[in-house]
Amino acid sequence: MELKRFGKLRFVDFLNKAVNGLTSPALSKFSFRMFYSTQYQENVDKWINVALSKYAEELSLDFSDGDPIDPQPLLLNAPQYVLPNFFYENGRSIRVLNLNSCGLGSFNFQNFIGLSSLTLTRVRLHWEEIAPLLAACPLLESLCLVECYRVIKIDMSFVLLRLKSLIIRHCVPVTLGVELCLPKLQYFEYAGRMVLLNLSKLDEIQEVVLDYRLDFFYPYEAEDIVALFSGFADARILKVCTSALKKFSKDYLLYCKPPAHILHIEHLTLKTCLGRYELPAIMCLLRSSPHLKTLSILSSLMELTEYEDFMYNRYSDRLPEGIWTKKGWRLDNLERVEMQGFTAKKIEVDLLKFILRKSRFLQKLIVKPLIRGSSSANSKALKDLKDVAVASGQAVIKWY
Repeated sequence: MELKRFGKLRFVDFLNKAVNGLTSPALSKFSFRMFYSTQYQENVDKWINVALSKYAEELSLDFSDGDPIDPQPLLLNAPQYVLPNFFYENGRSIRVLNLNSCGLGSFNFQNFIGLSSLTLTRVRLHWEEIAPLLAACPLLESLCLVECYRVIKIDMSFVLLRLKSLIIRHCVPVTLGVELCLPKLQYFEYAGRMVLLNLSKLDEIQEVVLDYRLDFFYPYEAEDIVALFSGFADARILKVCTSALKKFSKDYLLYCKPPAHILHIEHLTLKTCLGRYELPAIMCLLRSSPHLKTLSILSSLMELTEYEDFMYNRYSDRLPEGIWTKKGWRLDNLERVEMQGFTAKKIEVDLLKFILRKSRFLQKLIVKPLIRGSSSANSKALKDLKDVAVASGQAVIKWY
């Protein structure tokens, strides 16, 4: 404990000396990470003031470090550093701003006219407060919200016309969903609970990352799941966690027309444990992507709890008959497939065999088995794949 206490004091003393020793008139970047205690408020104020006085262009203030003496998880009611008023009065030089686990105080971003990138992590604010903040930054191109709380809704309809990158990770509770109208947006990432996405005019969208967590109480229906991709019609890259897509109706999969929302996807990444309840969703994504060129499957050995296993068995449709042999399904543009974490279970082998039979221009199938997988099972799986009547004469199977 004495060593930890000494190290904490030494860090503050070192940073004080470093800041006081700065002689250059300008500073390109100022960044630090520390555990905040109210006794250091005066020091932190001074460090920020020096950075702003030297026209720092990139500023990162991270107070997420744990207490070195009493390591406990950060609590919502723990003392927080609150940004002083002079911070907002002298922010004209800042281009990149990262704030982690601190309070915004009586914020006013009117002077941040050059801000192009903003990251807020574990910051407590309502959307009514975020909207005017963003409106005050006309040059903002990148926005990242991580684990922010008290966010009921994210509404960016006609707020940020220059925004190119938007990341929303595990913000809560977002009960009213996400509404976007961002004609310049190129990259969109959402991670968290399944919520309503109301998207329009994403004319330049290129890459989409959707990482939904499992929610057994969400009223999954095929139409709801398909609607999650609405608005991403122009995207070329899609990365999705399929563990949440557990309720694609087998009737929808076999007899209905595929959704037109993702017809332009060229590169698809699936993060999945390849359970039978996920297969209809995976097949529907493949069926809905006629221009698909590369497919990456990141398979993981997710251990199911007793409750989860019960829920899957109760609510998941059984695999439709004839799913692997149904005529009319083609992957005519698929050139490269990679599966990581291969364990040689039947559903993995069947999926790869299906791809080999349906991809007329496939050039390479890369299989990377799990290190601790069974060597005999892997050998049998490789033999099964090589015995398939491959649609492409150029297909090469690489086993790592």
